[in-house]
Amino acid sequence: MSAPNHPTTAEIRRVLDAPRGSRFSHTPSPAQTREQRLLGQMAGNPRVAHRQAHGVLPAWMEVAERRRIDRDRARGTSQHQEIPRVPRPRPVPDDGPPPPKPERPPLPRRPRPRPHRHRKPRCRIGRRLAAYAVAAVAGALAHHLATTLL
Repeated sequence: MSAPNHPTTAEIRRVLDAPRGSRFSHTPSPAQTREQRLLGQMAGNPRVAHRQAHGVLPAWMEVAERRRIDRDRARGTSQHQEIPRVPRPRPVPDDGPPPPKPERPPLPRRPRPRPHRHRKPRCRIGRRLAAYAVAAVAGALAHHLATTLL
C-alpha cells in the first residue's frame, strides 16, 4: 500500500518560507479568450459540440451573407455606403392630441355625519372606577352587617 499524496513537512515549510506572491507556482496559461475557456469547460455538452462543429451562425446565414456581398459587388454599391431611409408614416385624421375633456359638475355635498360616530367609543375610566369603589364599599358593608347580625 502506497503512502497518500500528502506534502511532507519540508515541502510545507518551503512554501511557507517563500516570500508572499511567490509561494505557489502559477503556470501561465496560453492566451485564450473567455469564450474559448468556457467552451473548453463545457466540452461534454451536446449543444457546445454542435456549435464547435458547425459554427456560431447557421449555414444558411453564411450563404445569405455571401449572396448579399456578391449582389452588392455586381451593382457596385456597398451595404455600408448608403443607409435606406424609412419614410415617415402619413398623418391620420385623428392623429394629434386628444380633444379637451368637458369639465365635470361639482359633486353634491354630503350630509354632515354626527360627530365621533366613526371613532371607537371612549373608555369611561371615571365611571368604571366609581362603580368599582361603590361595589367594594357595598360588599364591605354587607359583610359587616352579615357578621354582626348572624
